[in-house]
Amino acid sequence: MPVLGLVLFLGFWPVAIVSIIVAAIVGFETRQLIAGGKTSLRAELSAMISGAVVAGSAAFAAMLGYLDVDPLIADRTAVAIGFILLVILIEIVAIFRFRNSGKVRQNLVVAYGAAVVLAVTMIPFVVASDQGRETLTFVILVVFAADSGAFFVGRAFGKRKIAPGISPGKTWEGFVGGIAAALIASWTLSNLLSLDYSFARILLMGSAIAALGIAGDLSESWIKRLSGVKDSGSIIPGHGGILDRLDALAPNFVFIYFIERWLA
Repeated sequence: MPVLGLVLFLGFWPVAIVSIIVAAIVGFETRQLIAGGKTSLRAELSAMISGAVVAGSAAFAAMLGYLDVDPLIADRTAVAIGFILLVILIEIVAIFRFRNSGKVRQNLVVAYGAAVVLAVTMIPFVVASDQGRETLTFVILVVFAADSGAFFVGRAFGKRKIAPGISPGKTWEGFVGGIAAALIASWTLSNLLSLDYSFARILLMGSAIAALGIAGDLSESWIKRLSGVKDSGSIIPGHGGILDRLDALAPNFVFIYFIERWLA
């Protein structure tokens, strides 16, 4: 949290650099998931470079908008990323029907990793917008609040499982607790960060962020089950890999960019 806060405080350039590094690690972890941890250094480096190049290209486009060199390119690039993400998500749904094939399972993991990399590339675009640092801080902290609310309410009152075959710990009671925590956090943070959101907007964004977080969490749990692993990696002691930390955040990076753009 302190490192994350420092990066956000310093602004666009550190955020863009961290996004590129994170995308590279996502590429690495995706490769590990595909190969079951047994892969060559060449394959790992190739996956890392691919993630970094995609994120670097997006960061360059976002930089053009941030510096007011060519905002149109930045907008078009962000929309193109959103379109590619949609295509990948449709592909995931399509090949899910044939998940019993080993090759199809690998394709699902690749598609998921690609979707997360593209979601990470939205971060520089968010930060480059008006009140971008505040907006990114808002969505990250609301996701954390929703996670915490879902965990504690689920532990205390959870009985009805959402998807026992994918994530046995997720309950509908926890989901409601996550929504409530997200709404409280949205109202509090919109005032603390001077975002001046209306009550209707707080309801919309808080509920959507919590729901997308749960969907992202379940998606990553499903991918790990397909790959036969407990964690996507071990880069963060006690927390697993970067993918484990991005599961609820990734869909919200995309959501917050486009909802802010639409509402603006």
